[in-house]
Amino acid sequence: MADVRPRFEVHELGGEVKREKFKYDDDSNLVKYTEDEPAGWMVYFPNGSSVRIRTEAEMVRCGFFEDPELVDMETGDVVGRKSNGSLKTRSEQKTAKNKSSRQTPSEETELAT
Repeated sequence: MADVRPRFEVHELGGEVKREKFKYDDDSNLVKYTEDEPAGWMVYFPNGSSVRIRTEAEMVRCGFFEDPELVDMETGDVVGRKSNGSLKTRSEQKTAKNKSSRQTPSEETELAT
């Protein structure tokens, strides 16, 4: 059986992180300061590596807001695209359909009135 995985997986990080920045003061001295910024996103890859992306513009530039391609991990060939629905949502929809098809006669009467 082929080992097929999405090319990447994206998770938005909550909160903020402190970022060290530098600027010149009035005397042309370099001064270090910290500033809070949104945490951004973590992008995970099937080989186990990951990268933090700080800005939405960078996410768009790298194509991480698009549905990832599915890749055969043995050959590196692209074998399709991942669907945009999550497995959890799909499971919940299937469960809801099954529950509605198994209504008791009294439930059917209540729905008809």
